[in-house]
Amino acid sequence: MRIILFLGISVLVSGAITSCSKSSDNPIPPNNTDSFTVTVNNGYGGGKFKTGDTVHIFSNAWGTNQVFGSWAGDINLLDAPEEWHSWFIMPNRNVVFTGNLLGMQSFVLHNESIMGRDRVKNVYSYFPAGHKGIVYLLHGTSGTASNIAGDYEWQQFIKDLVYNNYGIIITEAEEATTHTDANGDGKLRWYLLPVDTINNVDFANIRIITDTFYNRGITNRQKPRYSIGMSNGGFFSGALSYVYHFKAGVQYCAQGGSNLPSFTTIPTQFCMARFDDNDEVGPAGNAAALNYFNQLNARGICSKYFITERSPLYPERIARSGEISVAQGMNIVNELKLKNYMDNRDYFTGNSDSLVAALQANPNQFPVISNLSLNQKLFLVSQINIALASHHIYSDYNRATIHFLNVQCQ
Repeated sequence: MRIILFLGISVLVSGAITSCSKSSDNPIPPNNTDSFTVTVNNGYGGGKFKTGDTVHIFSNAWGTNQVFGSWAGDINLLDAPEEWHSWFIMPNRNVVFTGNLLGMQSFVLHNESIMGRDRVKNVYSYFPAGHKGIVYLLHGTSGTASNIAGDYEWQQFIKDLVYNNYGIIITEAEEATTHTDANGDGKLRWYLLPVDTINNVDFANIRIITDTFYNRGITNRQKPRYSIGMSNGGFFSGALSYVYHFKAGVQYCAQGGSNLPSFTTIPTQFCMARFDDNDEVGPAGNAAALNYFNQLNARGICSKYFITERSPLYPERIARSGEISVAQGMNIVNELKLKNYMDNRDYFTGNSDSLVAALQANPNQFPVISNLSLNQKLFLVSQINIALASHHIYSDYNRATIHFLNVQCQ
């Protein structure tokens, strides 16, 4: 989690990812032939492109009672035709795609206080009728349960999980609850050690909170369990799924503990970010996660590895949460281009920290962005980081993760 200052206000933004890709570095090849047309219905990213260009397409934003369905049209070209954001290499012909949305019943996460091992814990939950399993969502360093519940990317993930009939439990690390760095590592985060369900308070809290739902009859011990974590929560996901023998665990922007690959039997998926800038992950962490994936598969343990690539920052993506209008998004993109923060293909150049620093130093130079509310600015920064394939939670590959929970490597 990075700390961002806007107009002198310190705000925590929870870290995490979501568009994974199976490609190498997804470069933009040079234009080499006449252009062809990409048409995107119920979405954006269309236009004129040269053969060999990397083209990203996105579905239109959806409402609280909708989830993305799939793409129709020339889907054989797409890297991931089931994801709301996908990409392909432009062929030497025109292509057409249509995004389809699916309706779902709206729901609200239940927020309450539940007694843990030592103190009351903040808990969000939702259990669809007849749910087929329980998924724990785990925040990153300096995060909280409220960060996950209030984050747009996590919210899209939660909707997809509920649509696929999974129950949700969200709580937080003990250090997050106490606001105290009890182990002196300089961070507020989950305890990975000791690997003990009694003496490790975070493992104990998960057990006690889950038992509370069992005792209420809301769910039962026959339901398979899964964990999905971002950054430090990703590390904790690997340990938690091992300790409690979950059916599967997923780690976003986290390579996992160095010793787990040698003995865990839990199916594990990694969703990394190509240009992760976290000092405990980064390129070395991406390589370590890939090695972890290879070790698990070599031992016959199911594992998947994805890595998100950078993508264009279109006005519609800036507007997808509803915090910012498409018209505002267009004005923001134009301002960023005017200040040389975006190139002529709509890719953000540099990093979000440089933009924030420039905005703080001279807000009058950014009249459009300066007039945004704090929440709008925070959402803009989050979408920039996701478009940069940086260290941030993302919803771009929700379906890959849902599929892994459903069937692992089958």
